Amino acid sequence: MNQSDIFVIDTGKGMLRAKVSLDREQQSSYTLWVEAVDGGEPALSSTTKITILLLDINDNPPLVLFPQSNMSYLLVLPSTLPGSPVTEVYAVDKDTGMNAVIAYSIIGRRGPRPESFRIDPKTGNITLEEALLQTDYGLHRLLVKVSDHGYPEPLHSTVMVNLFVNDTVSNESYIESLLRKEPEINIEEKEPQISIEPTHRKVESMSCMPTLVALSVISLGSITLVTGMGIYICLRKGKKHHREDDNLEVQIPLKGKIDLCMRERKPVDISNI
Repeated sequence: MNQSDIFVIDTGKGMLRAKVSLDREQQSSYTLWVEAVDGGEPALSSTTKITILLLDINDNPPLVLFPQSNMSYLLVLPSTLPGSPVTEVYAVDKDTGMNAVIAYSIIGRRGPRPESFRIDPKTGNITLEEALLQTDYGLHRLLVKVSDHGYPEPLHSTVMVNLFVNDTVSNESYIESLLRKEPEINIEEKEPQISIEPTHRKVESMSCMPTLVALSVISLGSITLVTGMGIYICLRKGKKHHREDDNLEVQIPLKGKIDLCMRERKPVDISNI
């Protein structure tokens, strides 16, 4: 009823179809008003509202916003303390859900001692791990992989992070000439830690399951055995006390009758004498 150019409906069966390809990133939902009319005289009708929500598919790789290019660089002073943040890699993903969850990892290094830097897999912050030495002066190049957690297959982008360790930037043309050279970097394909930790914990928890089950069975058996023994002992004691009480109840009346008879016989004997 609202004259949609994207959807068409079968007037006989009521089947609703899309006439064009749909993309959630362009429009995530649609609202249609549909009318059903019978062939009676007079014709009767009713209307209903249909809301169509598009599911997300992993069709967008992460977009790196910083650093803006592989030719940019940052000056790192030799006096930088270990643990200090020096820069960051920032990226966004147009998808939603797990398709938009981003993980960062360093897959290639080049420089005097590039292992001195590490990246946080969740935030993308790059920090200095070890104190810089005199031999660490120069250009350090880190190839960073930015990957999403999309299904069925994650998508990724890469960016080069250039860190120039020196007191000052005295010769920018020299640094730019180093950046223009194609770096010889060996790719270290390692999954980001953010995606490894849940799987590792799951394996550890699964390996402990048999032990936990065995301990539970042993504990339950011990509790059952102790409870059964306690009930059995209590029943035995109860029967013993019950028998003693029965004996007392039987002896007391008999003794009373004997005394009564003796008392009745005594006056009779005296009177006869």
